[in-house]
Order: sequence, then C-alpha cells, then structure tokens
Amino acid sequence: MNEFIKLLKSHTSIRKFNDEKITDEQIQHILEAAMQGATAGNMMAYSIIKIRVKQTLSKLAKSCDDQSFIADADVALLFVADSYKWHRFYEQRNIFETFSDYKGPCISDFMLGVEDAMIAAQNAVITAESLGIGTCYIGDIMENYEYHKELFNLPKYSMPVALVVMGNYDTKPQTRERFDKSYVVFDESYPIITEEFIDNMFSRKESKDKDFAVKFYKRKMDAPFFKEMIRSIKLYIKEWNE
Repeated sequence: MNEFIKLLKSHTSIRKFNDEKITDEQIQHILEAAMQGATAGNMMAYSIIKIRVKQTLSKLAKSCDDQSFIADADVALLFVADSYKWHRFYEQRNIFETFSDYKGPCISDFMLGVEDAMIAAQNAVITAESLGIGTCYIGDIMENYEYHKELFNLPKYSMPVALVVMGNYDTKPQTRERFDKSYVVFDESYPIITEEFIDNMFSRKESKDKDFAVKFYKRKMDAPFFKEMIRSIKLYIKEWNE
C-alpha cells in the first residue's frame, strides 16, 4: 500500500501529549502546507492564528468545553473563516461606487471562507501526521462567540471554525471504526434512504447498545455545549447575512 495512504488510514486524534517541543521548522512546514490547500478563486478567505502561549492554551481548555488536554498542547492553530480582509480591500478601492449592489460580505462568502479554512486545516493535520506530530480538532471553538471574539481580537466577518491542537506523544490510540463505505459513498446520485438502510447502517452500534440513539442524542445534541454552539454560530452567520 502507498505510504501516504497508510498514513491517512492510520490517523487518529491525539489527546495526550508529552513534553517534547515541536520545532520552528516543523511548524513552518505545517503552515506552508496549510496555505497550499485548494482555495476558492485563490482568495484564501481565511486566517491562521498560531498559539503557543500557555496562558492562552489554558484559557481555551476552559472555554472549549473544559477539555484540559488543550492546555498540554505545544502549539494550537486557529483556522478562521475570514471575509474581513477582502471587505477592507473592496472598501479601499471604492468597489461599492462601481457595483452599487455591494453591501458587504454575504452568506456565500461565509461558506467559501469555511471551506477554505477547513481545507487548510486538513492540510496542516496531514502534514503534522507525516512529521509524527499528534493533532486533535476542537470544534468547540465555535462556541462562546463573545469570549473568543475578544480573546483573539476577531473583527466582523470572521469566525473561528476549527482549532487544531498539536504536540508530540508517546502512545497512539487505536483508530476508531467508521461506517461502511456503502452508507457514505454513492454512485452518481443520492439514493432513496429506506428504513432498512438506516437499520443496517446503525446495526453494529445498536447491537452493542440498544439505547444508542437516545444516549448519543443526549450526549451530543441535547448537551449544553451544543446549544451554546448553535447560539454562537447564529451570531456569526448574522454578520454575513445582514
């Protein structure tokens, strides 16, 4: 099997780091690879904030749903969907005088920024993996709109979409089982999803716990962090959608 494919298939999130430092050269390789990710119109509608100060990492460990291991990371990269810089560019070039319908970034700009940021983030994660560096995505960075805006001095038309914490590690957890590709990969068009399809898709999980659906919903969708995420994301989207 191709070594790169083996690398991707062996990836798993690391939540326990050792004290070995990531070198500046390694960080530079990771950032350069991130910035080579595909980007809509070559706009690079995102920003990356590099975080190494332990005090900031400790704050994030609390604000991102009390995940203490974040404070132990050596580096964190914050990927921000960012329409602000292009908006400032258009303002300074008086684009609104030529195009009277321009009122500022819109919801399409938001979506493209999110896509660009996540592509860059995944490039960073894959590169870190190739260097033997552990990573973990922290989606909870989308919560606490007001706090994270202030902590990182984020302007209007910018949203933190992914925090990637990084560090060296001693042991690597086993990869977690994924759904069979027959439930994820479809030929040519989306299929009709029958009751049988859903039963088969979740049969392995429910065979281990017949109350899987209720417990999973309660742990995720009914949890306080998820409700806070919904509140904050609505506020971010409102900036682009006004």
